[in-house]
Amino acid sequence: MKKNFVIALVLTILCFILLGGAILLEIKEQEQYCMYAGMASTLVAFFAVLFGINSWKEK
Repeated sequence: MKKNFVIALVLTILCFILLGGAILLEIKEQEQYCMYAGMASTLVAFFAVLFGINSWKEK
């Protein structure tokens, strides 16, 4: 398998885990930690997109 594709896949899974954690933190009314989890999820999603785009360039 392509290296960048595997990295993008792992980052995507991590992004969804962080997003689920942010939702649970919002339910528990811990807004500050929810905000941090949401920002981390967005950052991980950004890197997943970058690695996904780079996986198309691999041969």
